[in-house]
Amino acid sequence: MSLDAPSSALHLNQPPSGSSASRPPTLITVHPSVIASILTHHSRRPEESTAPRVIGTLLGTRSENGQEIDVRTSFAVDHKEEDEEVAIDMPFQQGMMELLAKNGINEQVVGWYATSPTLNGNSALIQNYFSQETGQSQTIHLTVDPELSADGSKGLGIKGWVSTSLGLNPKPENCAFLPVPVVIKYADSERAGLDLITGPAPQPSPALPSLPALSTSLNQLSALIDQALQYVQDVNSGKIKGDPEVGRYLLEGVGRWTSTGTRDDEGGVKEGLQETLTVSYLASLVRSQVELAGRLALVPQAQQ
Repeated sequence: MSLDAPSSALHLNQPPSGSSASRPPTLITVHPSVIASILTHHSRRPEESTAPRVIGTLLGTRSENGQEIDVRTSFAVDHKEEDEEVAIDMPFQQGMMELLAKNGINEQVVGWYATSPTLNGNSALIQNYFSQETGQSQTIHLTVDPELSADGSKGLGIKGWVSTSLGLNPKPENCAFLPVPVVIKYADSERAGLDLITGPAPQPSPALPSLPALSTSLNQLSALIDQALQYVQDVNSGKIKGDPEVGRYLLEGVGRWTSTGTRDDEGGVKEGLQETLTVSYLASLVRSQVELAGRLALVPQAQQ
């Protein structure tokens, strides 16, 4: 796993040590909800922010031998970043950990994330801070590249890293980042949601007519039925001469409401009328429920 963009970080292969706590992990598994949270944090960053990326804390669990880290959740951490200095909101970080501990969250700090594929001196400083939060265990760094290509040829660049100090007198800014494989871990029940998010945008369904429009349409339909019924009565009584063309249209319209099978035409027409009246009744019932809900919402305000 290599960087997509040039980086000033040095990448070395480090032999495994004897201690399992200091041994670098061989696999990082990330839940889809963590990626969604990171992208949401990036999309909602302040427009006036001068930081080239957003960062946050990764929470999860470690395997018994420390070779696999499972990242299950994350939260954003405010920071300011410039060319030669970086500042992290440490009180917020500590306050969030205390709050999670009070709510019985069993996950521990395993590392941090950033929405940029670039590793630089500031990355080393932030890595040093989170190394103090993870204790003797290796601290992982997850980089997410949110920049996607329009033709779909470039996806999310999600990569994992661990660091090791360099030099005889190690300094926080002197470290090498070593790549670690990253796997997106999801359950079968989450596959449908992932396919919906990563797939093409669904076509919007046509909007349903509003209740006033439906009421107007039903009133117009009722007037047309009355007009047709009056015409049939006048033809049967001999007041006017029937038009064969109009008769064919009426027969075709009534035929659309008839049922097939053992029921006759009259039963089919009655069934169609019953369905129309049912729709009208449901529309009136929904309108009453909406008005009642609006009045109930005003009761607490009136009491205050």
